[in-house]
Amino acid sequence: MGTLGNGLPDLPPEWGEVVIPDDPAELAEEAERVRDELRAEARAARRAAWRARWRRRLHLPERIDDPDQPSLVLPLIVLAIAVVITLLSLLLIAWPGLTGGTPETPQPGPPVRPAVSAPATTSPTSSPGVSLPPTPHLPGT
Repeated sequence: MGTLGNGLPDLPPEWGEVVIPDDPAELAEEAERVRDELRAEARAARRAAWRARWRRRLHLPERIDDPDQPSLVLPLIVLAIAVVITLLSLLLIAWPGLTGGTPETPQPGPPVRPAVSAPATTSPTSSPGVSLPPTPHLPGT
């Protein structure tokens, strides 16, 4: 890199030939692309700073899957998901209105007639109209 006649250094050779247009409007498209790239980089840096701040607050390692610093975060996430799914399934089973409509009422069948039985026998010691159950015969008595 040499210097120009005005004391400024030359541009690096890997930049190639730099053409400066006479009308700045010709650079508007390229300037918009550069602004978009700078915004994306700034957004990514803000996101990374936000994550790093919360990692420090929660005392988490830089990477969750780092084999040198095992963390309980992944097993706790899996356990939390399993507990939530279990509780939801129990809620769906136990809550009667969540599983669907009520079953249809059964259609009535033919009318039921009371059964006719033989009159009950009365023992001589009981009063008329009251029947006692038969006493079981126990062996040895």
